[in-house]
Amino acid sequence: MPISTHCRHCDTPLSADEKASRLCDECSYFAADYRRYDGLREEGYMPHQAKLMCGLADPPDPDDE
Repeated sequence: MPISTHCRHCDTPLSADEKASRLCDECSYFAADYRRYDGLREEGYMPHQAKLMCGLADPPDPDDE
């Protein structure tokens, strides 16, 4: 897997010390959510379902349908 050079949450360029977590300083408070997301993906959950389960995405608005 290539090392990401951008934040996985907001897509800003990362400094050398931020690359390990793949989150910039401003998004570092999402670290626990992304660890849970990664675990759910490893268990076989689809990306959107895993994001919903750990609070990184909102469910669809029923009024939009």
